[in-house]
Order: sequence, then C-alpha cells, then structure tokens
Amino acid sequence: MNSYTEKENYQDEGIYIQMPVKIKLEALEKVFQQKMVGYKIQKEEDDSKQIGEILSVFLSPGTDGYDLNIQQEILMKTLLFSNKKVKFNFQLKLNYNAHEQELVVSDYKAEGEHKTWFTNQLLNVMLNSIFRKKILGKSKILLLPKIDELLLKMNEKLKNIVEVKSGVLLFGKVDQLRVLNLYFKENYLVAILKLEGALAAEISQLEIDTI
Repeated sequence: MNSYTEKENYQDEGIYIQMPVKIKLEALEKVFQQKMVGYKIQKEEDDSKQIGEILSVFLSPGTDGYDLNIQQEILMKTLLFSNKKVKFNFQLKLNYNAHEQELVVSDYKAEGEHKTWFTNQLLNVMLNSIFRKKILGKSKILLLPKIDELLLKMNEKLKNIVEVKSGVLLFGKVDQLRVLNLYFKENYLVAILKLEGALAAEISQLEIDTI
C-alpha cells in the first residue's frame, strides 16, 4: 500500500490522538474535601450514635510503595474524649484496569499520629466507619459513566465550533474517549487519554515571528 492510499484511509477514518493529562494532587484534594469534610462518623452497630466528625482532609504522595496518602483530622465526640482532635493517615495502592476502565484499590495501610492504645482503638473505629464505607466501599472506581458524560459535553461544544485561540477554530465530533492508563507520579495523577473521531480545524489568522 502506498503512502497516498494510507493517507486517504487515515483521513476517511478520522483522527487518533493519544495524550497525557496531569492532574495536580491539589485538584484531587478539593474533591476529597467536598466529599468527606463534615462527614459524621458513627459506629457500625449503632448508626444513630455519632462518635466524631471529619474536620480536614489532605492528600500527599504515598510512601513505602503506596501511591497516595490521605491524612484526616477527626474531632472526637465520645463521652470520654469529647472535642479531642486526632489525625490518621490512610495509604492506598491503586491499580488501573484499562479493559474495564476502572481504578481499583488493591491494598491499603492505616496508622495514627501517635501509636498509643487510645489511638489504636480509634483507628479500628475509623477503619470500620470511614475507610471501608467511604473508600473501600467504592474500591472499584468506574470511569465509564464520567467518560460518557465528558464525551457528551465535548461534542455539545464542538457542535457550536470552538475557538481554541484567536484565529483558530475547531469543530467536528469525538466518537470515542478512553483512559489507557492512570497512575500517580510525584504530586500528580497522570491519565493517558486516547481520542478518536472526526475533527477539523480552520485557521483564519497566522502569526509568524520575525527572525
């Protein structure tokens, strides 16, 4: 097959783009804070009895082979430890399944700020009432619903022609959006995206720098 025919087939089939997207941990941290700060902690056997409340959530890179560290500050509301603030760290190891388009929590480790009997007792409660309910209860994070939602929004934008910069218009349709890989690196969550579709650009203004 000659290069001209290959070019024709490529144009008929549309475009294929593969690109990395880096998401700062600060951006993810805001999502975690919206979901978890203010969460009322209750014992499993008595959902009406509140024993604490999440005051703050901070994210940082994991250590010792873990991908992500989640630090939480808890305001205790028990009879013996009313208004006592304690901190816990939950470390997660995550694997991405590209075929199923899901992020899986494969392992975790939890530890308190101070390794005392009191902290260990609280840690057991935290594991049962927060970690397993709020995080491990959703140990498989399905990306497909979010991807479909994003694809719909992208195509709605492209219908009306998007001006990506002055004098450059983009239009067409994205047929498929997939996350090929998803992993943590330093202070970022890195997503490798693959886009397929029929897109075109129109340039009405060129800027050529003088030498």
